[in-house]
Amino acid sequence: MSSSISQTTSSDIILNVERQNRVFNAYMSVYGGQAYHTEEQQGWVYDMISRDPELCRTTLIYPSENENSMWGRAGAVPSYGMDVKITEVLMYPTPVYWGGAREDMFDWAAVGRGFGYNERRATRMPDELRDTVQYAIVGRVRVKAHGDVEEHNSHVIHTEGVNLESVETPAFKSVVGIVRGGGVTREKSAILMDYYERHRQMLKLIIEAAASQVDFRAGETAFIQAPMIGAGCFLRGLTELGLDVSEFLQQQVFAMISVLNMAPPEYKFVYKLCIFNTAEFSNDIVAEYQRLAADDSRFELGMDKSGGNVLANVPRGNHSQKVFVVNAGDAHSFIGNGMKHERSVEGFVVANAQGYNPQWQNTSFLHNAYFNPDIFTPEKAALSGRQVWKATMEW
Repeated sequence: MSSSISQTTSSDIILNVERQNRVFNAYMSVYGGQAYHTEEQQGWVYDMISRDPELCRTTLIYPSENENSMWGRAGAVPSYGMDVKITEVLMYPTPVYWGGAREDMFDWAAVGRGFGYNERRATRMPDELRDTVQYAIVGRVRVKAHGDVEEHNSHVIHTEGVNLESVETPAFKSVVGIVRGGGVTREKSAILMDYYERHRQMLKLIIEAAASQVDFRAGETAFIQAPMIGAGCFLRGLTELGLDVSEFLQQQVFAMISVLNMAPPEYKFVYKLCIFNTAEFSNDIVAEYQRLAADDSRFELGMDKSGGNVLANVPRGNHSQKVFVVNAGDAHSFIGNGMKHERSVEGFVVANAQGYNPQWQNTSFLHNAYFNPDIFTPEKAALSGRQVWKATMEW
């Protein structure tokens, strides 16, 4: 434990390239040496640490509604205030988590050598508590040159949707309720309201994460390009109980309308929703988003392969506009999760999984928490003038 990276301290740790190289190598060791689609991309990300160490600097955005339950420590025994829960999630992830630990895809022994914890420590906090944690992490990235696209800056926001993939997920048990006798124990109106509130909270975190990086007073604007988080397979558990998926998708629409209407007017942003395969959804849901795009200048809609790939046609080159791609991640895992094996938005965003998106090879893996240990001790970092945790505005 004493030699692990988690014990390293420095006043300017982000700029300590030697230390950050060791962190990168520790992460790669967990994955067996290669985590990216190509060794060339992996080497480029490694080289970027010395070229631009500020790429490891991140900000965590948490809901202001949680502040009443923050700073809940009682001596040496955690009382699981929200700050403790967030820190637990950040410090002790299961490297690859697909509904459970995929131990065939990573090495717990390498986790112990590099980061000083083991499987038992990673699973100490019950999933029911972990499910109450919502946050977003945002940071700048470099995007690798490809074809006629030059190397350039962008940003990535990492957050997690509401996972109703099966009746066994903690989110399902919290939102829908415990299944008894083939049915649910909660009223449908309560289920839909809770789902709406949690999805709205996620959308608000995304917008606030972007706003935290933009100087609106100086004339900067934000462009957010996001997938349809929490749809598709993440609603699959509902069909097991005969619940109407379209009602939950409608709550997503209502949540989007709400955040667009209620976000502070000084937030100058556009939120582009990318739906890669509209055939998966009813015409009514797609039409709702089309109407919203026509009526609200803050909202754009991209559909199918021509416009619905969240990693295609990402804006660049406008110096007054900061661009944010949203990664639909999993708080259980490392950022990147299964990396080159991860055939989901997270794998595509972070590791160019399957090689499908060479135009979006980038450094977002450097947003993993151990590259920025200030994120584990936000109070101490704030005393040194580095605000690494920020609460959302109340709206």
